[in-house]
Amino acid sequence: MVCAWCCVKCRPRYKRHVDNIFPVDPQDGLVKGEMQKLTYYALTNPRKLDRIGNYLAEYLKYYVDHRRYDFAKIAMKAMEQLLQACRSASINLFVESFLRMVQKLLESPEASLQVLGSTSFVHFANIQEDTPSYHRRYDFFVSKFSSMCWSNGRNDTIRPVRQAGLRGLQGVILKTVSDDLQVNIWEEVHIQKIMRALLFNIHEGFTSSVTSPSQSRSMSPWEGENSDVTSDIDPDQLARHVLQDLVSRASYGQIKSLMMPLLYFIDNQKLWVPNKFPIHCMSLIMHSIQMSSAYIAIAQLLAHLEEHKDASAKLRCSIVEVVSAAVSIASTESIGPTILEMFGSLLKYLKMSVDTCNIKNVDVETIKEEDEFQDTIVESVGHFSHGLQTYQKIEICTFILQNMPSTTDTEEETQFESMLLKCIMKITTSINVNNDKSIGLPTLFPLSLLVPLQRLSLSDSPKTRTMTQQIFHSILDRHNNHEKVVPTVTLGELPEENIFVGPQKKQDVLFFKRNGPEVYFHLYESILKEDNDLDNYTCTFRTAVLWCLEVPVDEVLIELIHMAFGLQDEACSSSRNNVNILHGLVAAFLVFASRYSRNEALDQHITNIIRKRQSDKPYLLPQVAFSTIDKDSELDNETAEENVSSFMFDATVVAECLNQQGMNVDRLSDPYHYKRAAIPRTPESVKSLRVSLLDARVSDVQISLQEEITFDTLKQALQHRQQMALATNNSSKERLLSQESYEDSVARTAEKMSHITALKQQIFSSFKSGDVSPTESLHSLIDLDNLTNLSIDLPDMYVY
Repeated sequence: MVCAWCCVKCRPRYKRHVDNIFPVDPQDGLVKGEMQKLTYYALTNPRKLDRIGNYLAEYLKYYVDHRRYDFAKIAMKAMEQLLQACRSASINLFVESFLRMVQKLLESPEASLQVLGSTSFVHFANIQEDTPSYHRRYDFFVSKFSSMCWSNGRNDTIRPVRQAGLRGLQGVILKTVSDDLQVNIWEEVHIQKIMRALLFNIHEGFTSSVTSPSQSRSMSPWEGENSDVTSDIDPDQLARHVLQDLVSRASYGQIKSLMMPLLYFIDNQKLWVPNKFPIHCMSLIMHSIQMSSAYIAIAQLLAHLEEHKDASAKLRCSIVEVVSAAVSIASTESIGPTILEMFGSLLKYLKMSVDTCNIKNVDVETIKEEDEFQDTIVESVGHFSHGLQTYQKIEICTFILQNMPSTTDTEEETQFESMLLKCIMKITTSINVNNDKSIGLPTLFPLSLLVPLQRLSLSDSPKTRTMTQQIFHSILDRHNNHEKVVPTVTLGELPEENIFVGPQKKQDVLFFKRNGPEVYFHLYESILKEDNDLDNYTCTFRTAVLWCLEVPVDEVLIELIHMAFGLQDEACSSSRNNVNILHGLVAAFLVFASRYSRNEALDQHITNIIRKRQSDKPYLLPQVAFSTIDKDSELDNETAEENVSSFMFDATVVAECLNQQGMNVDRLSDPYHYKRAAIPRTPESVKSLRVSLLDARVSDVQISLQEEITFDTLKQALQHRQQMALATNNSSKERLLSQESYEDSVARTAEKMSHITALKQQIFSSFKSGDVSPTESLHSLIDLDNLTNLSIDLPDMYVY
């Protein structure tokens, strides 16, 4: 060995080149001339690359072990230059030596060597390799760089070491995330180390300065990756860049692996309340994630909420706020196919919160927190639906209506129904925000949505009825007219420039012809509710008028006027408490109809009646009648006690005026009614319904319905008769056998057997004589036409 060192010419040429690159004084740095010779030798002799790398690695190990760090840095610099200069098939063997040198630097307790090792690894990560490597492993680098991100040494080394660790993780992500042959960083053991290291640094700098998501996205995650690690960039900002780059590289199946460490970190550090840090992290993720996979992150948040369903209301409220913030960032395409499942989860938590509020002995503070949690869920539902298409919003409204409680007998059910209606209002408010007037009424009001809303419009709760009408306004009003329509009576000109009448669409006209009478009948029934307040009357009036404005055809106006005269007849023929209010609404309806139809004769008749009321009976006008709501007024029953026929609107005159304008007014001569009664909503009203079969033999059979009449219900009713007949026959046989003696049973059986024996003998004797054929003999002995028990009646569909 001594001779080898002494006799230089006897040593291999690659060793002599490596020896010459080291100066006598380490302050002089790498000998550039000799380094160029070594590089040229390595390029012309690629088979020597692995030996050159191993020899440099020995130099580095020797200098690090002897704490000659300046020479160790020179060896590492030479290795980097060779790595960047060489492009050959044998570079994989050379890389192994390079990685051993980086590992040796990272294992050193000296902070400067760790920083040097991280910088060298980042330079290596930016090199695009031509050939794959089947045996290279990066597990050590994931663990070491992650631990460097938690550095808590001397104050002057914390910042550079953490920066070096974060940049090292950048290099690992760049080198492994797109190479299936390398270590899978999405495995739980690796991704947890990486995410915890990143989140720790983000949280460390979050309280001092927070970079907005838009600024973070404008900066490249790899900005300054080739510069000095000690550059003036905060570790928390660098950690955000690394996190965003990692999220942007995550595929569909890797989002869950990414989200779980984040949620567990927030849980362990108890950072949900307040939730500024979780919202900040979710903002970084949602701004970087692939939009087609964003809904998986939202689903993970909802699943995490399920794990905390028994936690405090504040914590659950914070999680829902984070969900809402994530949804508000996500685009329309990111909601995904599980949207109904997400809404179902939110409604489930809403129901659980309502149940908690109605538990006995619940303190006021808990109720207050639960109310805040419920309001947060309602806001989140609005954020969820904001980016959806109109048909999707309608489907979600239908889905929510299907979760309505069947009864509202308890305070708990009433509160839950109110919260669901608030959710629907949040969704429907954004339907016409984009001002898409091309959407037709069949799309906005499918029967699956229209029928439940009509039922709710006849609810026993005035608040529920008001909210239902407001939902109608949000969906129906495509031209922003509902705030301009108020139940008032003025003799001046109607400010028509502020009210926009929609265009006439064939699909809307056909829809109203099918459903219009039922729509106005429910409005009629809702107006007749005696516990209505001012909001009920105002909202119902707006709904009735909006139908006219959105479907500008004569049939709608005639239906409105017909309903108005139905209300007038009801007010004149009954002793209700709201008689004056009904007359006021009738006046408001007809004033609108006269101005809407632009019929001068009709307008003259309406104006004359209004003036008479203003002078003699002002309480028949809406301005005065509505002021008496919820007050003890002596005017409530004046209409019933006095003869006010001269102050009523004349249906005949109105019909003549409209007929002159070319409208079909045949319906106005008939009393207002709807031939199909409204479907009862409450189980009590359903139980009172009985279905009697038309057959007189089963006229005493009645069915108590727990639900609506269905095909299965009628089928069971028809099968009931057969079951009863079979049971009666069996019971009569059992009674006969139990009462008669054995001798009587034998005699009765013998009588039947003798008849059968005589019949057989007669048949056989006919066969023996040969006079007739067997078929003729059977026809002569047996009347097949009377054997109804042997005949089969086939349905028409099987007869050809």
